[in-house]
Amino acid sequence: MTDALVVTEGLCKDYRVGDGVVHALRGVDISIEPGDYVAIMGPSGSGKSTMMNLLGCLDRPTAGTYRLDGIDVSKLNADELAEIRNRKLGFVFQNFSLLARRSALENVELPMLYSSVSRRERRTRAVEVLEQVGLGARMSHTPAQLSGGQQQRVTIARALVNRPSLILADEPTGALDTRTGFEIMSLFQHLNRDGMTVIVVTHEPEIAAFAKRVMRFRDGELVGIDENAPPADADAELLALRQESGLAA
Repeated sequence: MTDALVVTEGLCKDYRVGDGVVHALRGVDISIEPGDYVAIMGPSGSGKSTMMNLLGCLDRPTAGTYRLDGIDVSKLNADELAEIRNRKLGFVFQNFSLLARRSALENVELPMLYSSVSRRERRTRAVEVLEQVGLGARMSHTPAQLSGGQQQRVTIARALVNRPSLILADEPTGALDTRTGFEIMSLFQHLNRDGMTVIVVTHEPEIAAFAKRVMRFRDGELVGIDENAPPADADAELLALRQESGLAA
């Protein structure tokens, strides 16, 4: 049996606000296998963003444990957490977080500057992942010369370039129109079919439908896990949109 990639047990996160305490997460237990594709859903204040921050090693739990690829990251210091983030995690954010004066290629190379990757290898790997996400002809373009969907593809390429174990995407289609959002979800599905483990935080049911499983949060608790059997097909959704707009037969 395959060992789980992500395991949390009794995961809690509290924040002090004034004289009170906000219990953002309350004893969350989850298990995610390699090659899974999970959507995390919930209303504002449900704890889904806090969960994403903990899974991404961007914050520490107040209590409980989090094991990533067998490592108890809840016990690591700041430098060790930074190394884990760089080696094992790829991040995709709603606002792209690209450097405006750098080309797509240079933006994708950035994560490798913090690891022992030679200049030649950095360039080779950056070109490889940009071609993988369909931007082989746009490598020299700056973010201002790219559409929103293309900028998000650069972000995904950057997340892939260090060959992570897990992709974490926080509202990855929130700044995109419907068609472009489906294009990004199609890319995630293809990456997942190639073996990449993906976790997406979203408030949109139509985006969560592309995942294999949906974890629902409310008031800091995991209140349910739904199986999408089978998940919605982003390629089929794209084809239907194109047919409606007369762009494809």
